[in-house]
Amino acid sequence: MRENIVVDQWEKTTESFEGFLYWEKRVSDNTLSSYRQDLQAFYNHLRESRVQTLSNLNLEVLEDFMHAETRRGISSASLARRISTLRTFLHFLVREGLIKENIARILESPRIQRKLPEVLSLEEVESVMSVPDTHNPVGLRNRAMLELLYGSGLRVSELISLEMNHVDLDNGMLRLWGKGFKERVVPFGDEAAEVLREYLSRGREVLLRVVRSRLLFPNSSGRPLSRQNIWTMVAKCSSKAGLNKRITPHTLRHTFATHLLENGADLRLVQEFLGHSDISTTQIYTHVSRKYLREAYDRAFPRK
Repeated sequence: MRENIVVDQWEKTTESFEGFLYWEKRVSDNTLSSYRQDLQAFYNHLRESRVQTLSNLNLEVLEDFMHAETRRGISSASLARRISTLRTFLHFLVREGLIKENIARILESPRIQRKLPEVLSLEEVESVMSVPDTHNPVGLRNRAMLELLYGSGLRVSELISLEMNHVDLDNGMLRLWGKGFKERVVPFGDEAAEVLREYLSRGREVLLRVVRSRLLFPNSSGRPLSRQNIWTMVAKCSSKAGLNKRITPHTLRHTFATHLLENGADLRLVQEFLGHSDISTTQIYTHVSRKYLREAYDRAFPRK
């Protein structure tokens, strides 16, 4: 007889859980990776605690796991994520009839002291944008990516997965698939449109040479740029611009949202531009036309 029967159940159950997350919850690859990490930590605790089956889970087991993680020194944010993962996992176990109730709902999440994100002034944005040398293909590509990170508030994952047919240059719109495969359409400004045209006419093909790619911003092999490529590029541009602060792609995204709100954009529309997952925002989007999105963006975006 095996020392720990939970071993027998775990692989099959977590495989089904990942299918539930991917196909029903539509979580991103990064989120799925976080779930795996949290559940691996929980699984290690179950084995150490000699929990025999998943049906033996109780509040004491969960609380012991939380205390063990705290002693290990993980951050409050990571602990809160562990609890969130357990709530979702136990919800799945209840649905599958493996346990009777989701006792993880009782767990109290730690309070997280959130730091206010860095925001650039319009002058600082302009200084970062001016760094890439647009006389060469790489500089053109970098400038175009910066324009979309700020001018449309894109996530890095959205930027690197953009394809040629996702860009409507004539109307200044992008078609995106964000977290959870949610589709949305966002505008971009005149500056971004001008740089994109330049990049497409005398930058992209030079970088690709004879390689073919559907991506808007491929590397020289036609494959997607890495997230690290984008982070490094943004950091170098901000350093060369003389900004004495840590600037990331998300800084540009947050700056985009802040500048729109400061110029009178409706909060709900900004949430739509950013692709936030709040259900009320998703419902609102179904009633917002592309023309209205474009008009609202033009009224509020500071870089005409």
